[in-house]
Amino acid sequence: MSALDRALDSLIAGRWILTTEDTDDGRTLIVAHRPIGWAGPGDPHELLKAADHRQMWRLLTRRHGEAP
Repeated sequence: MSALDRALDSLIAGRWILTTEDTDDGRTLIVAHRPIGWAGPGDPHELLKAADHRQMWRLLTRRHGEAP
């Protein structure tokens, strides 16, 4: 299973929640966070922020191993 496959599996399984956040300067960030009550491995308050979907995929695949 590739890093992208693992990241997608985590999203589908509900181990990450994707949402958006508006910044003060008018930009919109893509945000990934753990579900409320997260008791799985890792930090339950972990938060990933990216300027666009491509960058978010990069962060998630890196988070799930072996990304360039």
